[in-house]
Amino acid sequence: MAYEFGKSPKAPQPPHAILHYLRGLQEGEHRYLIHGRSTDPRWIYQPNISDLTYMAAEMTLQEANDCCNKAAPLYIFSAKRTIYPSLFVQVLHNYLYHKWFIPYKSEIEYLQFVTKTFLPELLPDDLQPGPLVDLAIPVHAAICARAQEARDAVKELEPPYPLQPIPPKGPKKWGHYKYACIDQIVRDQEFFLLRPLFRAIMIIIRLEEYNDENLDIRQLPVLLVRTGIEEGLSAPISFEPIAHKIKTVIQRTNSSEAVVQVTLETAVDFVLSMDKREIAAFGHQPNPILSTRNLGDGGLYGPSILTRAQEIGWGDEELRGPSSKWVDAEKYPEWSGRGAHQDHMIRRMEDNVREDFCMRKDFLRPWPEDNSRGKKHWNIY
Repeated sequence: MAYEFGKSPKAPQPPHAILHYLRGLQEGEHRYLIHGRSTDPRWIYQPNISDLTYMAAEMTLQEANDCCNKAAPLYIFSAKRTIYPSLFVQVLHNYLYHKWFIPYKSEIEYLQFVTKTFLPELLPDDLQPGPLVDLAIPVHAAICARAQEARDAVKELEPPYPLQPIPPKGPKKWGHYKYACIDQIVRDQEFFLLRPLFRAIMIIIRLEEYNDENLDIRQLPVLLVRTGIEEGLSAPISFEPIAHKIKTVIQRTNSSEAVVQVTLETAVDFVLSMDKREIAAFGHQPNPILSTRNLGDGGLYGPSILTRAQEIGWGDEELRGPSSKWVDAEKYPEWSGRGAHQDHMIRRMEDNVREDFCMRKDFLRPWPEDNSRGKKHWNIY
C-alpha cells in the first residue's frame, strides 16, 4: 500500500493494508516516545543522587512507568559538564533501538524496550569504577523501590482519575510535558511491570569516555553490573558466556555482586540474551494478548486506533492486539509505513546534530557553565 505520509489511505482498503497502516501508526508513536524519553531534555530522567529522599519525591508517574517493561537500566554518569551529551544520547539511542527493534514483530505496547536511560545529576567527584558502582547500586535500588511504591499507590485511585487527589505515597505529578491520557494510564497499571531482570543487571557509562564524535559507539567501554538482586529470575546471572570478551574484572567485597568492563556492544548483546532467556521461561511480560484487550497499549493510540481503521474501511470484525501479529511479512517484505518514516526522521536528526556539533565544536562550551541552578545536565523544569 502506497500513501502520502501524514494522510490516511483512501477508503476502502483491504484488511491486510489497514493492519499494515495501523501497525505503522503504533511503531511511529513508540519510536517517538522512546526517543523522547532517551534524548529530550524535557523528558529524560535526571535523578537527584545526592539526596535519595528528594529523588523519590520528584519522580513522576511517567518516570515510574518508564522504568517498567525494560530489560535493563542504563546509567550515564559524569563528574563534570561536557559539550557531548546532546550528541551522545542521540547516537546511543539510535544504536540501542536498532539492536532491539524488529520491524512489524517487536512487542511495543506499554513502551517495551531494551533499556531505560538515566542521566543522573553530576557526581561530586570523578569516581573510579569500584566507588562508582558502590554509588550506583543503591541509587538504582531506590529508584526501583520508589517506582513500585508510586505505581502501587496509583492503583488505589477510582475514576474519574484527574479529579482524585493523588495518594500520599503516590507521585507528586503525573508527568512532565504532555503525558498521554491519564485515565488510560491509571487503568493500565497492571501491565506496567518492573521486571526482575531490570533489578538484577545494570549498564553504566562514564560520559567522559565519549570524547570523540567519531568514536564507534559499539566499542565504547562500559561497566556491566550484576546487582545481586535475582529474585524472580528463571536462573542466576553469570558472566561466563562473555568471559572471553571481558576487558577488566572489578573486584567486589559483596560476593553476590559482580562488575566487569566490556564494550557497549557486548553489554547490550548480553542483556538481550538474558531477556530472551526470561521470555523463554515465562513468556512475554506483559502478556501480549491480555494486555491488549480492548486495544489497550499503554499510551500509544489506545482504543482510538479502531476509529482510524474504520475510516479506511475496517468492517465489523473485531480488531485485536497485539500489533506484532497484524502485518503479513510476505505481503510487506520491506519495512514501510509511519514507523519506518519516523525512524528515518530520527536518524536524520542524529546526522543534523552531529553536523552542527562538528561545525561549532571549537566554540562550544558546556551549558549551564556552573552549578548555580543545580547539578542536572539540563535544567528545564
